[in-house]
Amino acid sequence: MDREQTQSFIRTAEADLERARGSLLLVSQNSDMSDIGVPRQIIARVKDAALQNGQFVIASLAVECGQALEQLTSPTEAYKVLDVVARIEASLLDIPLHSADFLSDVSDFVDSSFDGILPPTESIDNVFSEFEIDEETFEVFKSEAEELLRNINNSLRTLEDSPADQNALWEVRRSSHTLKGAAGIVGLAEASETAHKMEDLLDKLVELKREAAQPIVQFLETSTKKLHSIVEAKQFDDESDLETQYLAAMDALGSAVTSAQTTALSAPDSAESADTTRPVHKPIVRVSLERLDELMQISHELMTNRETLAEGFANLLEGDSADKETITKLESLFETAYRLNGDLNEKLMQIRMVKFGTLETRLSRAVNMTCMDECKKAVFELENGDAEIDTLIIDSIVEPLLHLLKNAVVHGIETPETRRLIGKNERGTVSVKVETNETEIRIQVTDDGRGVSVQKLKAKAIANHIIDEGRALSMTDREAFELMFDRGLTTATKIDLNAGRGVGMSIVKESVENRGGLVVVESEPQRGTAFTILLPIVATQSKSEPAPFFEQTEEMPTILIVDDSASIRHQTQKLVEAAGFKCLTANNGADALELLLNGDFELDLILSDIEMPQIDGWQLLEYIKTDENLGHIPVVLITSLAADEHSRRAFDLGAADYIVKPLTSEALETVTEKFLSEVVA
Repeated sequence: MDREQTQSFIRTAEADLERARGSLLLVSQNSDMSDIGVPRQIIARVKDAALQNGQFVIASLAVECGQALEQLTSPTEAYKVLDVVARIEASLLDIPLHSADFLSDVSDFVDSSFDGILPPTESIDNVFSEFEIDEETFEVFKSEAEELLRNINNSLRTLEDSPADQNALWEVRRSSHTLKGAAGIVGLAEASETAHKMEDLLDKLVELKREAAQPIVQFLETSTKKLHSIVEAKQFDDESDLETQYLAAMDALGSAVTSAQTTALSAPDSAESADTTRPVHKPIVRVSLERLDELMQISHELMTNRETLAEGFANLLEGDSADKETITKLESLFETAYRLNGDLNEKLMQIRMVKFGTLETRLSRAVNMTCMDECKKAVFELENGDAEIDTLIIDSIVEPLLHLLKNAVVHGIETPETRRLIGKNERGTVSVKVETNETEIRIQVTDDGRGVSVQKLKAKAIANHIIDEGRALSMTDREAFELMFDRGLTTATKIDLNAGRGVGMSIVKESVENRGGLVVVESEPQRGTAFTILLPIVATQSKSEPAPFFEQTEEMPTILIVDDSASIRHQTQKLVEAAGFKCLTANNGADALELLLNGDFELDLILSDIEMPQIDGWQLLEYIKTDENLGHIPVVLITSLAADEHSRRAFDLGAADYIVKPLTSEALETVTEKFLSEVVA
């Protein structure tokens, strides 16, 4: 084995063993055996790598370590396994001693070792930055808060008449949760605390399966009035009464509420209904003079082109209808009009675009404020903040991003003590990366924290009756990550202003899907977690390649999208249409077959999910490929099933291709070039 290969093996093994040691230390510290699977996987990987590289001493020690892990019955015994891990690490250090160039490596090795153990020199005074909330940001918050309070008031009126209305309860709970976070971001701690009390009360109400008794509704109404006062910077004079109402509401939760108690604790309905006539927030876009000048120039060219076109028509009518010169001139004018319309549309789209970096202060503040609340340390990083995004998308994505950032700190980043214990820098990193192309926006929120424990997610979901044990055993890690988006599911050990992933994560999913997007989760124990938000955008045709006017009526290939998820259908449809193809959709295999058998459409390609009600993707594929009239249509399966056995089954049944979700514009381009090239030609 050459020197470079040896060094690569050592570096990889050292990194793996560091993670294994960290996991074992956490097991011993937290008395939690649920994460013992992580070091098992790591040690098995080290053993295999050692055998492949001829390091038989390391392999033997890894086998011994694996046996010790299998015999581990309590967290206190983790130190026995740590001893074996230390012996493996010591043996790794011995490997260079047997190499001929050992002496030349000693100096670098010592330097790097001391670099690793030196304490960080950064002053604690620089842990958090001070932020000044600008007027525009606060106005955005006020507009958002007014809408949330209006939603709360409307739902409270519903609860007065129907105390058991679950939709109304959820709306108050959701709006309170959102307002809590928004108020915290702009520094309104009192408003954030008040909204949290409302949310906490409703959490207990749902947990106890109680109706919203009058004392509870009254407290919620008074709290809403207080929030109105804070947002509008007005005096609120009922602080003592609010505390009394809070205690009465908690009493109503703690015991069966009789009619006498309701009469004694209730007060006349004095809640002020929200002013429904107030205008909702509308995004404001600042337009540069340069872009306005460009629009004026294009508009002037369009007017000139229209006049010339009218003149050409007049000459055509007066002269010989077979005048080829006039027809050629008109063709040129039509193409020019097409180009100018494309230019105008592009410039109009640019006016709506703003740099994503305008959110940096607000996002960074979310991370820093949450760190202060949680007694943790983390830095915020923004990558590609110069990327320009439609202002409406910016407005819609802010709240989901704030939820993700706060949850990254609460659930991801470990305490400084724990990070030091497992060999990490005591200050974590939370980052946002933005990427855009012609068809989609990709926003990724990552942290370098503890990662998501699949075992804990499944256990919590079983305890909350979301899944049963049989389903938990059959779930892939990717499917298990989806559990965190279920309403009410939280992995937090305490509920405070920042915790409660169940509510926040469901809001993230709902907000993204409402725009036709989706959220993808990736996580690795001890390495961290990444949430990727994919949002579709409508692309305009490149102005450098205008389609000739007389070729615009050409028939484009038709693609059928089959998926039981409305949001995924919508997103895929956007990608397909943006690529210039016709598009049909079906909710499941049964709808797709009905459409196919009607014979009203000639399909050129089918993109189908697998897991669907009534008729699934397997059955749909098998039917199509055994039907003499339909068998020629290529069927591409797009699914979250990533196992090799599933892709083999797909190709055995006749699938043209097999793609693991999400479908990207690049993957769609590859598929269409492969299966539609003859149709387009």
